[in-house]
Amino acid sequence: MNNRTSQFSVFRLFAVAAIASLGIVAVIGCGGGGGGGGGGNPPPPPPTLTSLTVTPATPTIVLGATQQFTATGGYSDGSSQNLTATANWSSSDVAVATIDANGLATSAGQGVTTIAATSGGVSGDTTLTVDAASLVSVSVTPADPVLGYLGATQQFVATGTYSNQSTADLTDSVTWSSSDTAVAEIGSDGFASVVAIDGSTTISAEISGITGSTTLSVRTGTVSGDVNFPSSDMGWQPSI
Repeated sequence: MNNRTSQFSVFRLFAVAAIASLGIVAVIGCGGGGGGGGGGNPPPPPPTLTSLTVTPATPTIVLGATQQFTATGGYSDGSSQNLTATANWSSSDVAVATIDANGLATSAGQGVTTIAATSGGVSGDTTLTVDAASLVSVSVTPADPVLGYLGATQQFVATGTYSNQSTADLTDSVTWSSSDTAVAEIGSDGFASVVAIDGSTTISAEISGITGSTTLSVRTGTVSGDVNFPSSDMGWQPSI
């Protein structure tokens, strides 16, 4: 009986050892498989910048104006992103236009310049044309004059203001007109003459489709009641 018990104990110990060995092998196998699986499927690489587009394409502005540009990046996965604030901006001719870090170009002179944006070694560009300053408005001075008698005259001046904030005397270049020539007439030099004892007329100066104007009023003074003049030293007295 003791011999059989001893044999059974030995068998049980052998079985336990065998089961334990199988468990260790299983754990090692699972661990190796998990590590091998992770190493075999690495994450995809991030998309790379492949192109840079600068818009608007080939704009034209007048001297004194500004132009905002936008840089749009195209990536290898087909996506796009606005890179205006992070791109490096440049102008090939700063005598024509300068450009700041945010892509805002400011005109400096007539001509053509290349506006470029660079990011991550990728560049894009377009051309900017700056034309001569354009006439924005015309003003006529003096403003709303009042003349007091028939035959009075007034010289008017026409001043043009341009898109670059400069001004110029256009008196001899504009076309002058009076809305009521029965009140006042005006010549090609802006010199007006009153031809009525009262009334008002609009004096206008026009050039390139832009007009400036002002109002000329005539208010001739009148005298009512008795007017007395002192006697002259020669014994006569004027009368009305």
